[in-house]
Amino acid sequence: MKKKILVTGAGGGGSSNLISSLRASDLDLEIYGSNLESRMLAKSNADHNFLLPAATEDNYLDSLVKQIELNKIGLIIPNNDREVKRISIDRELIPCRVFLPPNETVEVCQDKYQMYLRLVESGIHVARSVDLTDYNDIERAFEELADTGDRLWVRLKTGSGSKGATWVKTVSQAHAWISMWDDLRGYGVDKFMICEFLPGRDYAFQSVWRDGELIVAKMCERLSYFMGANRLSGMSSTPEVACTVRDEKTLETIFNAIRVICKRPHGNFNLDLKGDAHEAMNVTEFNIGRFCMITPIFDLTGKINTAEAHVRSAYGEDMEVSDPIDIEEDIYLLRDLDTLPTLVSKTRLDELDRTASFC
Repeated sequence: MKKKILVTGAGGGGSSNLISSLRASDLDLEIYGSNLESRMLAKSNADHNFLLPAATEDNYLDSLVKQIELNKIGLIIPNNDREVKRISIDRELIPCRVFLPPNETVEVCQDKYQMYLRLVESGIHVARSVDLTDYNDIERAFEELADTGDRLWVRLKTGSGSKGATWVKTVSQAHAWISMWDDLRGYGVDKFMICEFLPGRDYAFQSVWRDGELIVAKMCERLSYFMGANRLSGMSSTPEVACTVRDEKTLETIFNAIRVICKRPHGNFNLDLKGDAHEAMNVTEFNIGRFCMITPIFDLTGKINTAEAHVRSAYGEDMEVSDPIDIEEDIYLLRDLDTLPTLVSKTRLDELDRTASFC
């Protein structure tokens, strides 16, 4: 029997990638997509699509429930932070399966400073950070973090996609950056934190858990950043090139961090990590409940499709898994504007290098 599932954020890059991964699985699915903008739905690759209000609107829940009941949807996959937050809060009122971590876990992970406090108290490697409540705290942050290097990282405490983030070298630069976001975008200084700048390797990790049991885990390294040259920092959370990698020491850090954040993990737990000057990997972010933008590198490599594992776990179905840490190493993800994500092995890239000729 077909499983009817709803993927929110349809038409966006992350949800389009997720739907493609679901179609590549062995699941028999009828996929519904939702978005708050018709222009985004026009790009959706779901079988059926409908509009929903913004997740912050009062009528979001009523509209969502009506669509779920009308279409007999069995599972909802919220695929952005706003809808993860709303659906997590209202999960008991939603008439279909909701496969999310506990709400307390969602709340902690969506506040980067609260996440930082929880991890640092447990001895997990994290970048030293200072919370900001007013502009006077900027100078205090530079004083407290003066021994960490020649620059610091300014970031918003909520959100994704490196929004509002950059590195700075002076108090005046940090003040100017935050002031612009405050004046032009309405993000007050109390929405920011200042952190130790981490210059090392950059990892992304995606995993699925059910009732405390790890179902599947994958990891890759970001090697270059999408549109990075157009950003002040030269960096972002979205890679242009990434490569699968298995790093046992980092995996130990990741699993320790997950157990600190949630004693009985359930749903998707995705982490970002960055190396410090001593090459130790530090947890920088939990992207909780949803899928990564670059989910194809986790779904379409190795033996297990993580998107399929998510759906089967949500339905209480077991999967035959010999090793849940399912990392097929040296597979590259290549991305560019207006092109589909491409997966290619290092062997194939080496072959192209050997056979290339220049006129």
